[in-house]
Amino acid sequence: MKRVILLIIASIASLMMSAQGSTSQMEILDQVAVKTEKYVGLKIDFTMYVENLHNAKRDSYKGNAVYKQGLYKMDIMGQVVYSDGKTNWTYLKDADEINITNNSENEAFMTNPQAMLKDYKSKFKVNYISDKFEKNRALMEFDFYPKQIENKKYSKITIRIDKTKKQIFSVRYVGKDGVNYLVEIDKMLENPTIADTEVKFNKASYPGAELIDMR
Repeated sequence: MKRVILLIIASIASLMMSAQGSTSQMEILDQVAVKTEKYVGLKIDFTMYVENLHNAKRDSYKGNAVYKQGLYKMDIMGQVVYSDGKTNWTYLKDADEINITNNSENEAFMTNPQAMLKDYKSKFKVNYISDKFEKNRALMEFDFYPKQIENKKYSKITIRIDKTKKQIFSVRYVGKDGVNYLVEIDKMLENPTIADTEVKFNKASYPGAELIDMR
């Protein structure tokens, strides 16, 4: 379950512009990266699709996330995850317990749009795929291949960006184990006013939950 959480939002990583595509295509991608890095806050509603290639099963889940300058809160699949970039607090609704874990660099990349896009040119090789029109939106599709594949659980990330809004539209992780994760952003609110209480973990919000430190 934790792995599913880590493969969510999303939103992009880094690459030494060994990318194929016209200058204008790469410029748009860079514009999205720069814009994303400047966010001081984000609220996102998304749909996650889990695609199991072993049994041809495809499940979907609704979720939402709030980001504020290094902090985030994410609610998906019966879990509420808080993070300050170093520590994660995961509340399991069914078990009424909170697991405390360290937040690794890899975890930060998989769950934070700003971490994904930051310095993406140093971490990925990017190929421009094509322009598309989907759900009344003009999109551009890129494939991101990690330069260091050994410690990754995915072999490729496919990202679609909204050309007009300069926003991420979807992120698809191709898993090495035959399970893929597609995250489509249903709604994104840029730079809203977010109180610290919305994103910071507070045990008082879960008075009956058991606290389990797994660090």
